[in-house]
Amino acid sequence: MRYIQHILIMFALMAGLAACQTTPPSPPPTTTVDAFVPLAINARRLEVIDNWQMPIESPYIGHRATRLPSNVLADWAMRVLQPVGGSGEIIFDISRAAVTRTKLPLQTGVNMLFTDQQNTKIKAEFEVKIMWLQPVGGAQAMAQIAANHAVTIAESASANDVQNAIQQALNGALASLDAQARAELGKINQIILP
Repeated sequence: MRYIQHILIMFALMAGLAACQTTPPSPPPTTTVDAFVPLAINARRLEVIDNWQMPIESPYIGHRATRLPSNVLADWAMRVLQPVGGSGEIIFDISRAAVTRTKLPLQTGVNMLFTDQQNTKIKAEFEVKIMWLQPVGGAQAMAQIAANHAVTIAESASANDVQNAIQQALNGALASLDAQARAELGKINQIILP
């Protein structure tokens, strides 16, 4: 009799393990600048200046991204701001490229006990200056651009979910920066060539 109980317990444990379904973690979305269309800029060269020193302490988590946020911005500048001629230069000055993680307040109450609430916000923030200097004719212009994007994640989020949220926040902030940069540069006379 005892032997049959052990067998039944073993079958129950095996059935319980077989019922557990684990899915492999999905790879985080990549932050790529290949999707952005280049602009022909009336300049002979592009200079990228990284004036941002990323802190490593909390709430900053940009060092956990697959690519550093300032490197993503520099790649965007080299891809999109294409110097095609002229006598001047375009300067892309990175003053902020941060990713932060902050806790959100949780709702209290009996009905919230079994709810997987959104408790963390991942936010990517970019601040850049784009300066255009033309020695011939003395033309110069500057555009200051600030872009950000936030993603929230649930209490039950895994490390993979956090990594995905970091990449989503970076992608959203980069898309916002791209749209703003195109709008601001479009206002400057003769900076974008046909």
